[in-house]
Amino acid sequence: MNDLLRVSLLLMMAVVLMPGCKPNSTVTEKEPAAAPEPEKRPNLLKRKTQEVVDKNKVMAENPALIEVENKVTGNDPLSTALTGYIAASSRVNVLNFQRQIDLMKAMNEDKNPTYEEIVDLIKQHNMEFNALPDYQMFAYDETTGGFGILEDPEAKKAFYDQVK
Repeated sequence: MNDLLRVSLLLMMAVVLMPGCKPNSTVTEKEPAAAPEPEKRPNLLKRKTQEVVDKNKVMAENPALIEVENKVTGNDPLSTALTGYIAASSRVNVLNFQRQIDLMKAMNEDKNPTYEEIVDLIKQHNMEFNALPDYQMFAYDETTGGFGILEDPEAKKAFYDQVK
């Protein structure tokens, strides 16, 4: 055992005193290299939003809007994975926030929170939702207390026509 300890110490000393290494040399720190600037491309998977619209007001302005539930669609693995991510994250956002609305309703004697109260809640708690495609929006209906997703079919068609 004594021989094993000696051999270990000798190996450690050999590593420390290798050529080019000086035991009491001072190490000068180099300034870190400037990090390259990140690209300015939009990242569809990490965008966040706090925007929630008043469903009744927006529907009055644009009656063509429809309420949707995002589903997984796609013709290839990449678009299917992307729509799957958007569908799952938007569904989680809607269910989670609907639960918050239900809790507020229970605390206020079964009175639905107003749109302004919902906006204040989002801002006070710095809540963020995963952003939807540009032709969709999160919407709150204070008459029913429902939270969901509205889609503009014309904007969706224009979006897909632009991509083609």
